[in-house]
Formats: sequence, C-alpha cells, structure tokens
Amino acid sequence: MDSNTESRIPGGSLVQRVQERYGSLRKSERIVADYLRENVGTRMDLSITELAKLLGLSEATISRVSRALGYSGFSDLKLSLAEGAVTQSTFANIPVEIDQTDTLIRTSGKLATLLAASIQGTQRMLDAERLEKCLDAMRKARKIAFIGVGGAAAMCDEAAHLFLKSGLDATAHADTYTQVVVAANLTPDCVMIGISHTGTTAGVAQALTLARKNGATTIAITSDAGSQVAKAADMALTTWNSGTPSIPLYGDFIEGRISQIFLIDLLYIGLLFEEGEERARHLKNTAAALETYYQRLGPDL
Repeated sequence: MDSNTESRIPGGSLVQRVQERYGSLRKSERIVADYLRENVGTRMDLSITELAKLLGLSEATISRVSRALGYSGFSDLKLSLAEGAVTQSTFANIPVEIDQTDTLIRTSGKLATLLAASIQGTQRMLDAERLEKCLDAMRKARKIAFIGVGGAAAMCDEAAHLFLKSGLDATAHADTYTQVVVAANLTPDCVMIGISHTGTTAGVAQALTLARKNGATTIAITSDAGSQVAKAADMALTTWNSGTPSIPLYGDFIEGRISQIFLIDLLYIGLLFEEGEERARHLKNTAAALETYYQRLGPDL
C-alpha cells in the first residue's frame, strides 16, 4: 500500500479516523468520538451495552460510530483504541498523527490529508447567512482593518494584500498598541476583522470590543466560537479545530493557519464575484501599475 494513502479512511490510526470524520458525525455520535479520542492508548473493558449506558446513548449509536470510522464492528474499534497510543512529538503543536520516525514522504502524505481535512471541516462549519453578512459588510466598508498577533499576523498581511489589490482600503496591524489606535478611530462604515486560532488573544478581543463600541462591524476568525475573541465580534467565522491539545505561543497551529487562509480566500473570491466589473478594474489597474514599475527598474532588480 502507498504510504501516502495509509492514513485515509478506512485505514489510519484511530485519532486520524476520528479527525477526518468528526465533522460528518451527528451530535450524539460526536460524544462517542470525543470519548474515544480522550481514551486513546487505553484498554477498554466495557461492553457495547456498558459504554452506551456510560455515555447515555444507545447501542445503535455506538455501532454507527464504529462503522463510520471504518471498523468492522465494536470489537475491532476496541482493539484499535488499545493500540492507538500516539508517540508524543518533541515539538509542540505538530499534529499528533505525524511521528518523528516517519520518512519525509510519509509525513508529506499525512500532512496533506490533515490539511485537507481541516479545510473540509471548516467548510462544513460555515453558516451561509453569516458568511453573506460578513461579505456584505466588507463590500460596503470604507476601510477594512485586519488584526492578529504571531502567526495570525501573517494571515492578516496576506488578507490585506489581497483586498488592497482589488481596490479596497485594507490594512493589517500586528501589535496591540496600533490595534487599539486603529479601533479607536473606526466609524460605522468600517470593518475590523480579528484573527486568533485559540480565540484567547486578549489584545485582539479588546480592539474588536472598542471598534464595535464605535459602530464598526466586527468579525472574528477563530476555532473557538465561545472564546473571548469570538464574543467580542458582531459575527464569528469558525475554523476547524482538531481537538488535540496545543500549547499557545509555542510554535504555529499548522491546521489552524490553512483554515484561516481558506476563509480569507473565500471572502476574497466572493467579493470579486459580487462586484465583478469594479473589482476587475482595480485588479487590472494594479497589474498595470506594477508592470510599469518593474519594467522601469530593469532586469537587474
């Protein structure tokens, strides 16, 4: 079997299977999935009847989850649970499915699967009405300010770059001081978008709160809909969260970043399609100006 495909359902570790299928499970089935993920590497002595009673669910629900994860039945699932211990990486915030002993090409296959799953998970969590409201606010905005720190700041830079080229007044701000200054001067015809994977970035939450108080439309992009950043905004777009433990401020959230850029690109494309001629004109003007600029600099650039 090709090492690039071994982590796909029906193969792969229990953790990997749960992560890939979590978004498609029903609410009751996610209770089972959460229990399995929390008990990976342990021996389960419970029968299907006892587990169902423990979780307050039906035996049929347990059986459905077993099949949804690609197992032949509950017994097969129990065996996988016991064997599912994942070697802890030396490096924080690296997906637990990626092992340091993997070859680079094997890591490539696992990483591609994980990133694809994070985008698909984010897609499933989108609310169409909320997404349209965000897009409408951005379309009407006199100014759009993106705010974030650390890895999220890089996403803000990318977002500002995209929207600026399409003719919008878009800026990115990475330090709390400037974020507060910008928020204090926004008006009801402006939008502030705060990006935070964990949703715990206090400075971003404070700036969103201030901008909202001044009447600006505020949007949060975060993996935690109940976080302080999400609650500080008028609307929140929620990204995929694998549920595996992460350490804030210790490296980047690899799966989080790809989900954030997915939403940014989605909003950008939506804006282009909604205001086709206007945005196309600005993009052509930008391209022409850059072409003239670089031609003038000459080949030695």
